[in-house]
Amino acid sequence: MEMDKTATRLLRIEVKDVNDNLPIFSEIHSSVPLVFVVQPGNTVIGQLRAVDIDDAPYNSTYYYMLPSCSNRDGIFTIDKQTGIVSVTNPNDLKYNEYHLCALVSALNMSKIPKIAFDSNNASMIAFTIRTETNSVVEQANKMKYHFQNNTISVFGIDSESTIPVTRLKTYQPIITYQLGSMHFTPAENEEVPMESAPYFSVDPVSGDIRIDPMLGDYTEGVFTFDIVATQQRTATESIKIAHIVKQVHNVKLPSLLKFIFDQNVHLLGLNLEDFKQHLHNALKMKPTMSDISVIFGTPHVYESAGRNRSSVCFHSLRDGVILGQESAISILSATLNGGNTLSRLYQVFKVANIEPCIQPIRTLSSGLIISRSALFWTGFSLVGILILLSFCIYACFIIRYKNYLNMKKASLADETSSSTVSIKQTPSVQFYSINNL
Repeated sequence: MEMDKTATRLLRIEVKDVNDNLPIFSEIHSSVPLVFVVQPGNTVIGQLRAVDIDDAPYNSTYYYMLPSCSNRDGIFTIDKQTGIVSVTNPNDLKYNEYHLCALVSALNMSKIPKIAFDSNNASMIAFTIRTETNSVVEQANKMKYHFQNNTISVFGIDSESTIPVTRLKTYQPIITYQLGSMHFTPAENEEVPMESAPYFSVDPVSGDIRIDPMLGDYTEGVFTFDIVATQQRTATESIKIAHIVKQVHNVKLPSLLKFIFDQNVHLLGLNLEDFKQHLHNALKMKPTMSDISVIFGTPHVYESAGRNRSSVCFHSLRDGVILGQESAISILSATLNGGNTLSRLYQVFKVANIEPCIQPIRTLSSGLIISRSALFWTGFSLVGILILLSFCIYACFIIRYKNYLNMKKASLADETSSSTVSIKQTPSVQFYSINNL
């Protein structure tokens, strides 16, 4: 090729927009989730729509249901051409909701593509299918009572005299409660007393268990209650809707221990639930301790070390039997067990020691709570008032004393002037001549 014989020519290339855009779902940009509701007896659920901005005939859209979501059993189908979603048999619907995914493509594929759903892909969409019957059942369940079942209450330290058993969501037909049965399990080294324990009553309206404070004089142990909830449907018909199981632990101070933490009480309050869970898991790992449960109280400031330490009282149970201090220490002490699991757990949560629990002294106080700043300004105001009052008294004293001095001075001036006048006006003395005598 000879360079001196080369020539240049301007070429113009026109690119025709044929098939360079993917079909996308317009709903993917909507903030409202796409939800379809299955009508009773209807197999057609809804229709998905996608667009391809390419010109015909390159704007074809084909719909596919991705099996990676809730359609692994294949009860939902989608029409490849129209995007209509259907259910093969409405009687096969077992759940309240189904979360499905669909793909739109410009390719007419014979098999459903087995790819994962990508929320960032505009050619994929996620939608929810709900059944109308299940929605009604779900709405009805929201209007029922929510029972607090299988809970434990501790009578002793940090205890309450009333134990709620239900939380009302909205109005329901009348529900009454009654005590079905009560079982008592004595603590370790305790025997079942001969006398009964008439210290409990069940509120027939609210279902709350009310405890007589005299329970503290009864034998240490665990009370298990079976409370029967009955709903009045009609004037003559009532049904039992729930059996509520409650436990009340009557714990004495000799059975209570406390964990000492090298952290303040506020930080312990944040970490206490994690500590409970990790301690529970650590005990479950050992076959000899899998039946041990630990019930915690409320965190308190560890008084002997200021605010840098905190403590929480607890008691332990083996198969539902309250253990004494010696048995609990032999189980929870990392030194006596020689295990690394408890040692690491105590190091992570800064457990310094395990000591007998001494109930904090409770003092009666008024309901009026005054902050430190309010107390400071109140005291400052009182001091200012005292200073002002003292100044007023002092000023009055000075004025009165000044008036007294002025009066004294005036009286002295009057006495001086009167003495001067008396000296100037002395009576004349008559002298007689001797001759006259």
